[in-house]
Amino acid sequence: MIPGPTISGGPGPRLGLIHNPRSQRNKAAAAGARHAEAERLGIRFADPASPAALAEALAEFAREAVGVVIVDGGDGTVREVLTALPAAYGAGLPAVAILASGKTNLVAAALGSAGHGTAGLRRVAGLARSGEMPGAIRRRPVLRVEWPDRSHPPVNGLFLGAAAFTRAVGLAQGAVHRRGVTQGPAVLLTIAGSLFRALSGRAGGWRAGEPLAVALDGMQPTAGDRLVFLATTLDRLMLGLWPFWGTGPGPVRFLDVAALPRRLSVGFWRTLRGRPAPWMARDYRSGRAGEVTLTLARPFILDGEAFDADGDGRIRISAGPEIGFLAP
Repeated sequence: MIPGPTISGGPGPRLGLIHNPRSQRNKAAAAGARHAEAERLGIRFADPASPAALAEALAEFAREAVGVVIVDGGDGTVREVLTALPAAYGAGLPAVAILASGKTNLVAAALGSAGHGTAGLRRVAGLARSGEMPGAIRRRPVLRVEWPDRSHPPVNGLFLGAAAFTRAVGLAQGAVHRRGVTQGPAVLLTIAGSLFRALSGRAGGWRAGEPLAVALDGMQPTAGDRLVFLATTLDRLMLGLWPFWGTGPGPVRFLDVAALPRRLSVGFWRTLRGRPAPWMARDYRSGRAGEVTLTLARPFILDGEAFDADGDGRIRISAGPEIGFLAP
């Protein structure tokens, strides 16, 4: 494969658009409107309907030396593109620009977005023509999830959650989104609903947690019931939320909260802002690692989608390739 060009001075990089017409904000768009706008702006266009079609579209982008892949979709579309890029481009990975077109758009809010729709597309094209794009690129490793028994191919994403987080996402995709609540308000309602269920003891005992073992950098696993586990390679989230602190040897940030934590209502809000109190040390653990192995009984969430672990209940989390994200 021909790697995409680096973004440097001179003529702007070639642009390619991966459009997901099924994403929340794209459903009302007129058929073909995004394609026509991309064509007018000189942007290669693809709307792949399957993983195989996405792989072929990105391989074609690589052959045409597309240096910036614009992702017009939600968190799941971004995850699928990040997963398919290395096979299409090899070591010469392109930059990625996100048009925030999904329900929640957590990744776009954390990394930056040119907007959505044709206005966002025009903004990316304008940056490319102006020569100002290099200064708007932030480089960040992706989160790589592997199945040790190779029952599933590796997946690249940016935000992973398990235990109560899996239940919270189910809440958001059910009651919250069905009421038409999306973006930041959906996140706030999901957090509030999760806290209520944990404190009230409803919904199957959220506070009691789920069995989950955590092994950091090949060390002996810490096993027990856990309320929530999170991992990311991001350095910020939406709405000022940042449930991570501590240090460690690697780029994977993690939060590990034991089941039945003391003073949950206070600890919950301190955790969301990354401001732990000394008394939280027993039940709330956060830091950084190069690799995390989880053994869990229920599905985990990666960028909005539920996945099962391997046959032994394991997944391995590490930092994947570094990618430049457009943050205008």
